[in-house]
Amino acid sequence: MARILHQFVFPIISLALLLFFAPACFEGEMKPPPPQEPKPAPSFSLVDLDGKHATLENFKGKPLVINFWATWCFPCKKEMPELEKVYRERKGEGLAMVLINAKEKKDVVKDFIDKNGYTFTVLLDESGDVNNKFEVFGLPTTFFIDKEGVIRYTYMGEMTMGVMKMGLKLILPKKES
Repeated sequence: MARILHQFVFPIISLALLLFFAPACFEGEMKPPPPQEPKPAPSFSLVDLDGKHATLENFKGKPLVINFWATWCFPCKKEMPELEKVYRERKGEGLAMVLINAKEKKDVVKDFIDKNGYTFTVLLDESGDVNNKFEVFGLPTTFFIDKEGVIRYTYMGEMTMGVMKMGLKLILPKKES
């Protein structure tokens, strides 16, 4: 009986499950989850690539995208050109974009940023304390923060334009995102 189960029943059940779930994997871009409950962004003080201190308070009054990343993180590197594009297109509307590097040395991060010509603000969290304050469990993780310093949306994983547009609508409500 066990042999019949292994030879016929399990493969049929496995195939049925695959056929049931497979279409969801190939229907194009996944829909992002609904917005979360708003909460105040944790304050922080970090150093940028030029050695200048930056705090959350430096960005008050501006809609802010904070992205936690690392140079070794493939999805982080893959999403950066799109983040740069959005930043260049929307900074005229007051959008600030800060990328907080997770636990890497300044020279490694600076070399990566310089080689790629990125212009957004990059801060160094060599200790990981700010990652912990924001409860970052995986990279990349992106926070959309309104001009009052309230987190309106959090997304863990590689950024898609659909997710980016949804997040920007929550912090830049006046313009079609």
